Amino acid sequence: MTLSLSKKEAKRIAIRAQGLSGQRPTKQIEIDDVHRSIRAMGLLQIDSVNVCVRSHYMPLFSRLGVYDQDLLDRLAYEEKAVFETWAHAACFVPVEDHRLFRQRMAAHVPRNRTARLMEERPGYLEEVLEQVRVRGELTASDVDGAGKRSGSWWSYTSGKIAMEWHFSTGKLSVGNRKNFARYYDLTERVVAEEHLNDSTPTTEEAHREMMRLAVQAHGIGTVEDIADYYHLRNGQAEARLDELVESEDVQLVSVEGWDEPTFAPPTIESTEPTSARALLTPFDPLVWNRDRIERIFDFFYRIEIYVPEKKRQYGYYVYPFVLGEDLVARLDLKADRQKSVLRVKGAFAQTGHDHEYVAANLADELRLMAEWLGLKRVVAGRKGDLIPALRAALRR
Repeated sequence: MTLSLSKKEAKRIAIRAQGLSGQRPTKQIEIDDVHRSIRAMGLLQIDSVNVCVRSHYMPLFSRLGVYDQDLLDRLAYEEKAVFETWAHAACFVPVEDHRLFRQRMAAHVPRNRTARLMEERPGYLEEVLEQVRVRGELTASDVDGAGKRSGSWWSYTSGKIAMEWHFSTGKLSVGNRKNFARYYDLTERVVAEEHLNDSTPTTEEAHREMMRLAVQAHGIGTVEDIADYYHLRNGQAEARLDELVESEDVQLVSVEGWDEPTFAPPTIESTEPTSARALLTPFDPLVWNRDRIERIFDFFYRIEIYVPEKKRQYGYYVYPFVLGEDLVARLDLKADRQKSVLRVKGAFAQTGHDHEYVAANLADELRLMAEWLGLKRVVAGRKGDLIPALRAALRR
């Protein structure tokens, strides 16, 4: 029989699946803790915006609390236990899953700027690959003949186009980063032989495993939700999910108010209340699918980076706040490192939640975040209906 779940139970499953359901570890966080957390999420989206902290460091704080950000860098670039690839977007992925992406990498064909580069500079792609082979790790600007950007800030140099092409096809991988710049190297010098030379699954097998991992990480979701996790097309995802249901590696469930077929792991750990308390980057796996969080949490959320300042409703870079089993507020945050202050430029409560209760928990979370970022104080601005309660909580 199909398991029937209430909307509240769906919330609890989604939060618990993402490792956000309870108290953070009280011990000092070590590199193995970071590795386990990424493994549980399946992937960790990379983003360059640094208003408070680069986005990929934040989900680990949300789950583990205060930890040394260098642990993630060590895991990726020294131990090489995770690697960078195009998954949901640009992501860190556990290295043992490298095999799942090889067919995707092999399927890339030159388009747009890569095709133009090949036409305008025949042999340049091969020349760049040979430079990396001989010289070792290089940035896009290090290669001979890299050229300059033409046009907008978003345009690429010839060197960057070449490096990114080889990265997308799997010939190069990111061996290191310094000041967020990618240092590319031959994949066989980045990915350990045991993971590089293990058997490569077919596209269907890889997609099936991606969907199994996505269901595990999401806890509950529709075809579109699950497909989005590893950026598959809905049709590809649906076929593989049907196979997983047939093999009993995934189960079909029904959720109160949801009309579409919904999938969950074969065993649901618990539907008991959660005690989550965490600020979430816009690129946290719990919230990156905006339609899904609106369906689950009744939380309409859009990032407003590209919205003109006067037209922004909430702010430039807004963090949702999960408390218990709800998304209860959102904050526009900025780390003012010069004055050693974590600034709350705006704080907005979700309708129906007690401002004093939310603010008390939020104040504690902000203090913890400031400690993690090496900032001395939290200062609340003036924008938003939660600001009066938050100011009072911060004074206590």
